[in-house]
Amino acid sequence: MFRRILVPTDGSESAGIGVRYAVALASRHPVVLHGLHVVDVKLLEGPFLRDLSASLGTAPYVNYQNNISLILEERGRAALTAFQEASEQAKVTCETTLTTGIVPRTIVEYASLSDLVILGRSGEHSQWLEGLVGSTTEAVVRRATQPVLVTGVEQPGFDRFLVAYDGSHYARRALKTAATISEAWHMPFHVLVVGDAETLGLLDEARNYFQAYPVQVEYAACTGDPAEQIIHYAQKCSADFIVMGAYGHSKVRELVLGSTTAYAINHASCPVLLTR
Repeated sequence: MFRRILVPTDGSESAGIGVRYAVALASRHPVVLHGLHVVDVKLLEGPFLRDLSASLGTAPYVNYQNNISLILEERGRAALTAFQEASEQAKVTCETTLTTGIVPRTIVEYASLSDLVILGRSGEHSQWLEGLVGSTTEAVVRRATQPVLVTGVEQPGFDRFLVAYDGSHYARRALKTAATISEAWHMPFHVLVVGDAETLGLLDEARNYFQAYPVQVEYAACTGDPAEQIIHYAQKCSADFIVMGAYGHSKVRELVLGSTTAYAINHASCPVLLTR
């Protein structure tokens, strides 16, 4: 189960949501939290500094690189201090890392030694995003081999969750994750399949899989747009989070038809746990 949880933070309110969710989760289950702040190496490179100096009307490289590096590191230390204080207040075991690199790539590297990544999503303006996921979140979800939970709420719930299943490779990983969570946290859950009559066979796949586990499951099928139906059903069954495969289609198809993953992340009223 999730014994080590990676919690990237940049000190923003959005990241703070993820921190508070992770701490609340860890206060209920025996896990170790790893707070990570990545100083973006792109902000320390020449082109950025030249553009900055030009906008200020001053000569380039007059201690800008050192000064900016110090400022960014100080911001990172402040974010990690807030993370550590929240963890200690909740009596949660934690560790912190401040490093420099390409942000999503570094998060993915540290995620390889974790069981779960928790990223905060701001709930205030998500209705204006129209399904567009932030570049860092999208990059982490696409590349991470471990499950990634994206949340816009601060407190985890443990009553029930929803698994969206479409038969894809990543969705099958979601079934495995759901079985593990249900057993470990003693949570019932729903399995939803969206599509035409032919996809109803996917419910039988799910039923056959979960027969081997002592879990409580309800099954449902419906037609319509998968992204919208998943969100609607999650609200209908009062799911505390959604488990689903991440980005099941090619990038080209997602650009044309839109991404169910991106829509769910930005429009769900509950956290979304994505598997690859």
